[in-house]
Amino acid sequence: MIKFDVVVIGGGPAGLSAALTLAKSGMEVAVVEKGEYAGSKNVMGGVLYTHPLLEIVDNAVERMVNEKAVERSVIEQNMFLLGNGSVLKVGHRNPEWKNTPNAFTVLRAKFDQWFAKIVEEAGVLIITKTKVEDFIWENGKIKGVITSRPEGEIYCKAVIIAEGVNPILTMKAGLRKEDIKPNMAAVAVKEVIDMPEDIINTAFNVDSKSGVTYEILGEWSEGMFGMGFLYTNKDSISIGCGVLIEELKHRNIKPYQLLDNLKNHPIISDIIGEYKNNVKEYLAHLIPEGGYYSIPQLYGDNVLVCGDAAMLVNSIHREGSNHAITSGRLAAETLVDAFNKGEISKKTLKSYVERLKESFILKDLEKYKDLMPTMEKNQHFIELYPSLFNRLATRFLTVDGTPKTDVEWQIIDSLRNERGLIGLGMDALKLWKGVR
Repeated sequence: MIKFDVVVIGGGPAGLSAALTLAKSGMEVAVVEKGEYAGSKNVMGGVLYTHPLLEIVDNAVERMVNEKAVERSVIEQNMFLLGNGSVLKVGHRNPEWKNTPNAFTVLRAKFDQWFAKIVEEAGVLIITKTKVEDFIWENGKIKGVITSRPEGEIYCKAVIIAEGVNPILTMKAGLRKEDIKPNMAAVAVKEVIDMPEDIINTAFNVDSKSGVTYEILGEWSEGMFGMGFLYTNKDSISIGCGVLIEELKHRNIKPYQLLDNLKNHPIISDIIGEYKNNVKEYLAHLIPEGGYYSIPQLYGDNVLVCGDAAMLVNSIHREGSNHAITSGRLAAETLVDAFNKGEISKKTLKSYVERLKESFILKDLEKYKDLMPTMEKNQHFIELYPSLFNRLATRFLTVDGTPKTDVEWQIIDSLRNERGLIGLGMDALKLWKGVR
């Protein structure tokens, strides 16, 4: 009989973080990963914040850099609002982030393998090319997992589910009653485009250690609420976009069409230049977008859920991997306390939710719980405002002999005609309520 203290399902950031934390406490841990290796099936835009890793990996930043697990330290972050051939942008650049990194751009296949190596060095057994198909139950409690391998039953005292957004095992554990709905997940598509390191440095005004990010709203999405992105890697760029499944289904639009829209927009095309077709890799993935209202039951007897499986993604701030790493750690710490008390029941594991509430994760998700529904119900936030604000900026900044007072009245008239001052006020109030 194969037996461990804890089996972690999934070798992404959440599962690996949980496994590392458990191993450091002296537990015997196995991670079951269905991919060929950790990271082989994992996709994200490509920004990794350093703070969660610093809490669980000694000298995390130095190791990631020296062992080439990351691409560039992000020293500049931008928000683009695309109009018809133009852009309204806001950004922040802080060169100090090169010396004290806040975030790195990453390629998951490289980063996850590095993270998995750290976890294995701590004594965790990572079982790859293996799928968990169901649980072993005894007296109504989970006592292990049934895998796709012959005689692949693994017994354990507790399980952490970090399976990702597709909630098959979360449902089998009785922690989610139904599959996620089309308005609770986005389809994200991404291309990794080869671009020489020196060209990236020149185009984005950085050195070889520094990188830039763009989050992109507007014309590319054809009126649907979605986010595009462009991130600089060492010798490539990551470009992609994500839109709710429900919107894609309703509009009958393929995700790759939206990515083509983004790449072919004059502003983005100018940035990418002649390298637009140097596609090294194409990836697609489901991203949890349901936010606070979509979180399942997070605990049961002998079982916890973390990461994307728990829908712990803050899409407003592009935060998913840091939520995954932190929630994995908190789930593991909850289990350590429960083991020390000698009781791994709902009663003791309920404290996991309290830990999440005390962390930034649930505080942030609760803060923005109504923003996404507000944006979805008011299409003019995407259909009207990006192009309108670009036109107004163009008019304000165009010098053609018109007195500035007249220009200001022209802008006010445009606002009245296209949305109305009352409508503008109501929209501002809706946004304020969504983020307060």
